[in-house]
Amino acid sequence: MARVSPVMNIRDNVEAVHHLLTEDLKINHLRAIIGFSMGAQQAFQWAVSYPVFADRIVATSGTAKTYPHGVVRLEGQIAALTADPTFNNGDYTSPPAKGLEAFGVVWAGWLYSQEWWRKELWRSTAAPGTTFEQVLNRYRTNFIPGADANNLILQMHTWEQHNVGNTPGFKGDVEAALRSIKVPFLYMPSETDLYFPIGDARYEQAFIPKVTFKPIPSLWGHTAGAASNPEDGKFLNDNISEFLKQVVN
Repeated sequence: MARVSPVMNIRDNVEAVHHLLTEDLKINHLRAIIGFSMGAQQAFQWAVSYPVFADRIVATSGTAKTYPHGVVRLEGQIAALTADPTFNNGDYTSPPAKGLEAFGVVWAGWLYSQEWWRKELWRSTAAPGTTFEQVLNRYRTNFIPGADANNLILQMHTWEQHNVGNTPGFKGDVEAALRSIKVPFLYMPSETDLYFPIGDARYEQAFIPKVTFKPIPSLWGHTAGAASNPEDGKFLNDNISEFLKQVVN
């Protein structure tokens, strides 16, 4: 399987969806755009690239830019995957199984909070009698069933390159890009997200003119922004519903 070099960035993703909506579906305005994780990165990009296309924007567990620590994390996961000799610089003829297993374990270490693991909250969704060793082995051997190594790497490179400041007109300045956001913006980071740390979110929200900043009080790490448990689901639904009911100025 030959490696593909060009990397699509988040802005490319948004441009493609904008074309689909406006040219193919003839939709020129949305009530809201809501995104989680890389979808949250897209939500930020929509707010900057198309400031009034939607009445409101909601971003959960994602930031307007991938900061250096995030790049280090992603490169660590790529390094774990590509260390498998079978990977063969991306020209593998069969899946690099050992590399994919190493990738899964490294990724799992960042997925939830440290306290989530200490309190064994994985038991809430596991079958009775499941052991920690079984949980860890599932991440090692079946984290993303059927995943392709090159595809995963390209997705991580897309994640790494994200910066709304690179939108034409902002010269790489993420703060200026955030100040340009015109519509109400509900920003919901997870308090324990290790992928998109809450410190980065607190920094960014200070520059968004009409921001509502509602951190998710959860131990479920990054996954809290996707309603991975009933409590977080209720928090998201209640706050997003209330946000959408507000009158647009």
